[in-house]
Amino acid sequence: MFILAHAGFTLAPAAAFSGWWKKNRGFRHGAPDLRWLLAGTVLPDVVDKAVGEVLFRSYFQNGRIYFHTSLFTLLLLLAGLYGWARRRDSRLLLLSLGMASHLVLDRIWIEPTTALWPSLGPFLRHPSDLTLIQQVLEYVRDPVFWVTEAVGAVLLVTSLNALGVDSGARLGDFLRRGNMPALLSRKVTGSGNG
Repeated sequence: MFILAHAGFTLAPAAAFSGWWKKNRGFRHGAPDLRWLLAGTVLPDVVDKAVGEVLFRSYFQNGRIYFHTSLFTLLLLLAGLYGWARRRDSRLLLLSLGMASHLVLDRIWIEPTTALWPSLGPFLRHPSDLTLIQQVLEYVRDPVFWVTEAVGAVLLVTSLNALGVDSGARLGDFLRRGNMPALLSRKVTGSGNG
């Protein structure tokens, strides 16, 4: 549920690492498209809440199901590693890393039945009379939600700025094409500024 927190706390180390990598090693196969990482940070909630609390609520009664499992994230990670080894395509790898970050930030280990599914049996039900909308309203009444989201927003904006996404036009370019000026080669960046 904490969209900005998930995105900000994940992008901050990724931006720092990407900047270090560019400076020290360079990107021989092009800079990573960090939009895939960001997508991975929200994908578990988008899918599992839609399936477990809206479409099949009477069956699952749980917003943390398949996409919150270590198994699914591990399978996606393996597919990502295969894609990188075969085609130097990092998209699935970044998506899986974003999902892994989501699981860590959700502290999924406190729900071992979900984290280690299917080894410990079926998903637990969390019966609630509250609809998904009512659950969201409960979140927004909690001050912890706002503090965490504010910190996540600051980290997100700071990270994007460090990646050269420092204006509305560059943000649009990042969202459409994944361009991050700070990770482009010097020649491309220099010609873009001239």
